[in-house]
This record gives sequence, C-alpha cells and structure tokens, in this order.
Amino acid sequence: MPQSYSQRVHFYYCILVALKINAKTRKPAGVRGKNNFLLKWLRNAQNNTIFHPDITSEIEWLRGKIISSGPDADLEPMLQYVYDTAKRAETLRLGS
Repeated sequence: MPQSYSQRVHFYYCILVALKINAKTRKPAGVRGKNNFLLKWLRNAQNNTIFHPDITSEIEWLRGKIISSGPDADLEPMLQYVYDTAKRAETLRLGS
C-alpha cells in the first residue's frame, strides 16, 4: 500500500502526457478521437503490463468509465483531478 500512491501518480502522469502528445501530433479528432486514443492506450498498457500489477484494476475501471460515459464525454478533466488528488495524497504521506 505505501507505494500505491506513487504508482497511481506515475500512471496518471503517463496517461496525461500521452494525451498531450497525441493532441500535438495528430489531427484534431475531438472528444471521440481522444476517447478512442485513451481506450487503445489503456488496452496497450494492460496487454504489455508496463505498469505495476496494482494498476490493473485502475486500467479496467478507466476503460469501463470511458465506455459507460459515452463517446462524447471528455474525461481529461477527471484524469487531471485524479492525478492531482493522488499527488497530494502522496505528498502528505511522505510528509513533504
């Protein structure tokens, strides 16, 4: 459990950076394109096991959230919020 905040912060940092890179390098595809990218990115992250096994449930939850929210729901603000919250929790845990 002590590393779970660090792992979560790292995971959400990576997904937010991937979204920014995708937005800069691809033609604008709107929210639907962003969601398609996220679903593919999450599937690749899960299939390639590039993150700690504790993050698997986070990946599955996010994929379900994207699918259940519909193709026109912009989830980037939620991703940023989760990242910020996990980062604050990690900082508090470390006492910095």
